[in-house]
Amino acid sequence: MMQDPQWLVLFFVAIAIGYWLGRRSRRGRHRNRIENLSREYMRGLNFLLNEEPDKAVDIFVGSLDVNANTLDTHLGLARLFRKRGELDRATRIHSNLLEQGDLPDDVREEVELELARDYISAGLLDRAELILQNMIDRGSRSQQAMRYLLSVFEQEKDWHNALTVGDRLLSSDPAVAPMLAHYCCELADRFSGDEQSITRRMLRRALGYDSNCVRANVMLGRLEMHAGQWEDAARVFRRIRRQDPDFFDEVLDDLERCYTALGKQESLRRLLAKVSLERPTTAVVLKLAESLRAEYGEKAASLFIADYMKAHPTVRGLNRIIEMNIDQTEGSAREHFGILQRLTQQLLTEQAIYQCTNCGFHAHRLHWQCPTCKHWGVLRPHQEQEQR
Repeated sequence: MMQDPQWLVLFFVAIAIGYWLGRRSRRGRHRNRIENLSREYMRGLNFLLNEEPDKAVDIFVGSLDVNANTLDTHLGLARLFRKRGELDRATRIHSNLLEQGDLPDDVREEVELELARDYISAGLLDRAELILQNMIDRGSRSQQAMRYLLSVFEQEKDWHNALTVGDRLLSSDPAVAPMLAHYCCELADRFSGDEQSITRRMLRRALGYDSNCVRANVMLGRLEMHAGQWEDAARVFRRIRRQDPDFFDEVLDDLERCYTALGKQESLRRLLAKVSLERPTTAVVLKLAESLRAEYGEKAASLFIADYMKAHPTVRGLNRIIEMNIDQTEGSAREHFGILQRLTQQLLTEQAIYQCTNCGFHAHRLHWQCPTCKHWGVLRPHQEQEQR
């Protein structure tokens, strides 16, 4: 008895082949050959039903001719094996198809792409790269081949070759531009502090591919900070608010360092006040409260946060209020504050901060490439804000 429902797909595919063979068997001059083939086919079907896929593949590969009527059957079985993770069987079927010398060019190209996908899934990236590069050199399905080759170089972290292929693909597929921007950032991340000019050039190239690449500006701003260019760094970080406001919270600490180094704390306070009116978030309000505390004292900062919390209650805001007031309490009240503080800290520890907009993956730290679906730039911060 089959345990895996996917075998039902194989079963119905097999039934379809049997029906086709049955119709063919009525043709007089092919009758004997088809009857023999049908017997072999039934043997293969029995192997499938008995969960002996290797023997079934032997039968189908050895006895089922490759022609226009059976090609989809071969490809369908191979795709199903690949989906099940049985890559050696999928590879064997595709390799057998390529050994047929009379395949039309378009069919051969389709099988080559499928075989390359088998190798990519199996982690045999060098074999996949060889097939795809030969296809591109021949001009065969070059766009599809380049997309697969791009994924190969990405897995190998060969960003130089990935950019070379991506540049060729860009003219026909502008949607790859944001991905190429991240490749530039990956390259920029490899250079040390002594190679700032190269790093800066790669980050500007990233912004050339995608002017809304937040990652490039985050890295560029921190590069300017490392060089002591505080004004330039602050300008880059402020640009992120226009690029994508959801990521502005990510650079608040960096921005504070810049304004402190420049001795412009009041300018920072005005900027944060403006942002808190336009697009309030807990991070912005807390940062503004810290600035108010330094200028006007603990009580003013605590009242400011409390006012915000009335309209935007958040665990992070509650935790900060507790921190600011616990030292001013005594006895049982202090004990209760301590219990609340531990609870809010635990909730903050368990709370996912980022979520992938493509697959829903949750994370506690920012990944520029989703670990699950492998898409770039799809993890976004959860925002606790009032839209005005």
